[in-house]
Order: sequence, then C-alpha cells, then structure tokens
Amino acid sequence: MAQASVLGARNAGVAAEAEDEVFETFNEDGTPLGRELRSVCHAHGIWHRAVYAYLFNAHGQLLIQRRSLNKKVAPGQWDLSVAEHLSPGESFREGVVRGLSEELGVELSPQQLVSLQGPMTPMHQRRLLIPEKGIKIHSSTPDIGIIRSVYGSVLEPSTRSFKQDFEFIEAYRLNGYEGPISFNEQEVSECKWVSLEELQREMSDRPDEFTIWFREEIQSLDFFIKRTS
Repeated sequence: MAQASVLGARNAGVAAEAEDEVFETFNEDGTPLGRELRSVCHAHGIWHRAVYAYLFNAHGQLLIQRRSLNKKVAPGQWDLSVAEHLSPGESFREGVVRGLSEELGVELSPQQLVSLQGPMTPMHQRRLLIPEKGIKIHSSTPDIGIIRSVYGSVLEPSTRSFKQDFEFIEAYRLNGYEGPISFNEQEVSECKWVSLEELQREMSDRPDEFTIWFREEIQSLDFFIKRTS
C-alpha cells in the first residue's frame, strides 16, 4: 500500500468511544424503543444505527484508516474510510456527512453532497461480539450460552469481556475526492489510499490486520469484482 502525500493528523476535540454518547435504540424488527447510553447498548446488545462510508479518489483508490491504538475495539487494525454511529434524529446520509468531517476533516461541497451514492445495499443488520476492555457479560445473561468471539476464541463464562454491537447499517460511497485529509488523531493513527486490487490481496494475505466488519461488509459489495469491457 502506497503512503498518500495529502494526509495529515489533527486534534478534532472529538473523543473516541465516549461512553456517555446517546443512541436511538430499536427492537430487532426495527421498532423504536427510545434513547440509551452507548455503554448500555454495547453491554446488553441493544440495537442501534450506524453508517459506513467509502471514500474514493479520482484514481479509483479507496481511503482506509488505521484505528487508534487507544481504541477499545480492534485497536491498530485497518478499517474502511468512516464507520459512524448515528446521533438521535440523524439520518444515515447526515451521519455520513458528519463522520467524514469529524474523522477525516472532509467537508463536502453541495456538488459532492449530490454525488454521494447510497444506500449501496438495503439497510441490514450486523451483530458483532467483539472482545474489548471494560464490558463484562456474566453467565447469567439470557440467550448468551457459550460465546465464540469474532476472532475464534471461546470466551468462558467467568472471563467474558466483549462488546455486543448490534446495528442497523447503511453504506454510502463518494467518488473522485481530491481534497485534503486531516484525520482525527484521537480515533485514527494513519490513513492510506489503496487500490482495490491491493486491498483484496492484503485482506487475503493478512486478514487479521483488518477489522472483521470491514472484511465482511466489503464482500457484500461489488468492489472486488473485475469488470470486462
């Protein structure tokens, strides 16, 4: 992966994974339940909303970000351009615009807003059990049973510590971005522009360097399909 020359870091003043962040919550069928703290949603597997954004430059390269080592979940792993939880009252498209600004310093012009593609797939569910620090799930928790983490290891009842991230997701794409990237160093340690061919090879050779949701989500899109004229 070639290092991009237009990338820089900044302190955006936006804390990563703030436990006092508030989400709108839902039943598994999408029925609204009300609002709840991020920490409670992730401790008890309460459904909430998130949006993914894929930012491409004029050369067809995708921007990927390496998660900060201070992240509780998947620290130091490569991730898609932006993955953002939605704020109460926010639409998926509005979440993309905010996430691009907060995480990458990308401010979309009116023309770019019109060019924003999505949702790329119908809204769908993603249920992840991810090892992390600070969340304890005890054996008395209903409907848990023996848990196998996304990394393959069995979590024993007495030592289970993982994030239950149950999300309704939409994904969006913006092509032809040629402006600067100024990523939030509180959430991101570095960014790179990478061709889809390079990304596919890297994911195949070293899958553990990429977040599980990035690996799985990109397979549901047609990015890796070679097109013939």
